[in-house]
Amino acid sequence: MISDQVAALLEESSALEPWTLTDREIRAELQAAAQAAAALQALTVKLTAAAADRGLPREDGCTSPTVWLAATTNVSKREASKLVSLTRLDPTRGRITRERWDAGQLTTEQAHIILKALDALPEWFVDEQHDDAEATLLEHAREFGADDLRRLANRIVEVVDPDSADEIIGAQLERQEKQAWDETHLSIIRMGKGRSSIRGVLPDVQADMLKTVLEGLGSPRRDGAVFRDADGDHSDQEIGRLDHARRMGLALCELVEHLPNDCFPQAGGVAATVTVSLKHDDLIRDLGRAMLSTDTGLSASQARRLACNAGIIPVVLDGKSQPMDVGQQKRLHDRSQRIALAQRDGGCSWKGCDRPPGWCEAHHLVPWSEGGETSVDNGALFCFFHHHLLHDSDWSARLAMDGVVEVIPPPRIDPQQRPMRHARHVKHRPRVVEPA
Repeated sequence: MISDQVAALLEESSALEPWTLTDREIRAELQAAAQAAAALQALTVKLTAAAADRGLPREDGCTSPTVWLAATTNVSKREASKLVSLTRLDPTRGRITRERWDAGQLTTEQAHIILKALDALPEWFVDEQHDDAEATLLEHAREFGADDLRRLANRIVEVVDPDSADEIIGAQLERQEKQAWDETHLSIIRMGKGRSSIRGVLPDVQADMLKTVLEGLGSPRRDGAVFRDADGDHSDQEIGRLDHARRMGLALCELVEHLPNDCFPQAGGVAATVTVSLKHDDLIRDLGRAMLSTDTGLSASQARRLACNAGIIPVVLDGKSQPMDVGQQKRLHDRSQRIALAQRDGGCSWKGCDRPPGWCEAHHLVPWSEGGETSVDNGALFCFFHHHLLHDSDWSARLAMDGVVEVIPPPRIDPQQRPMRHARHVKHRPRVVEPA
């Protein structure tokens, strides 16, 4: 019985001490282990198919072969579903692939890709075309990893029927797109401590569009760029480079805050816009807290920052929590003012930052909450990150007499608090040539 052989293999493998092996032996043992794992998974699929034919899942009180396999082998339902899907493919196709999988010469992932590709070929293909497709994919499997093999498998029809390839692949894409739309979902779950988890499934096209935007926002633009602490590029306390996932998360936050309000759906004459309620005294002193219309709390400093540019309408309350002022869109710089700011500032006004005007926020130099007007002279462009610094730390900004925005560092950074200007506003002085 195979179970006796597996038990002997497990006993031998558990006694193996990798530190006793040479480099060459480690490579050989690793390949042998991967080969054995693939062969055992091939056996698992065959046994699962036999169990389903005999009705064992129903007999054991399980609702499906997937549930039965997960319960019997303690694998996840996702993994069980993937293995069960292989039992439903045409058993007359992919004979050589199955043989190599049984022998451990193909990984389960490779076998899955090839068998699914063969099963998806048009019904009118003859045996010779199926054989050609299988031989080509098996050859690719020796050279390419699973991701590349999957891309090649999706286009295998180009090899066996190049004249009809565009039509066939187009039809396959339509079916895949419809299935993707049917399976699209998104959930946002509160985790506590000011955090939420986002989970879901998107069609590939829309996912790639979102990913492209986020990677453009999250990727360092300069070679060797390093993310630092709350003082940005001017801090001596480097905390290291952020990983890709964290950069993508911060980029999503930036993207959400730049969504255009005029594209939101209307309900009862009002756009789907979030409001923030905060007490007048907290707004002025930049202390305390505020509340979104979604019943989410946020700090007064973040409420003030969002009031500069984001699609959030502030509702200022008096001491009795009664609305005393509902901020209108006039607190936001309009299109003409934004064009003027872009022309004047040329992008983020923070020294060394290269964010373009399109991804900058219009900051009120004299805060809107303190009576600062929404004008070009009282505005300045700052990117998402540096706008945060101005509201969450003791950095400040002003408009100099010559119409250039200057950033003032706190005394702990520069005791003399010398104004900093972006290089795009530094004018070169012509060199004076002294007479000989």
